[in-house]
Amino acid sequence: MSDSTASELLQEWTSAVKSGDAKQVTSLYRDDGILLGTFSSKERVGHELILEYFENLLKSPVEVQIVSENPHVFESAAVNTGHYNFVTGGKTINARFSFVYHKSDAGWRITSHHSSVIPEAD
Repeated sequence: MSDSTASELLQEWTSAVKSGDAKQVTSLYRDDGILLGTFSSKERVGHELILEYFENLLKSPVEVQIVSENPHVFESAAVNTGHYNFVTGGKTINARFSFVYHKSDAGWRITSHHSSVIPEAD
């Protein structure tokens, strides 16, 4: 297995977000997955709360642009961290991300996803 697997998983998530289908995005997360979203201060554990987040986020079209990524794949886990931009409502929001994936009989699913706005200069 190569690090490209983690890149492919990120592309799958990006495509799901661009589709505007909150259920499609949520299906990429484990049932007990956790989301610390860019646009919410709430810790979201499980599909119900993750779906709520994406239903709110995707009320307007959202474009995701990958700026950088650092994928790593292990036996049954993968990690990808980097920067992406959200483009919505004519605004671009620069954010950083980290995804942790776990592989089970159901395939690869997101175990943990953290995303936050990139702070102004240090």
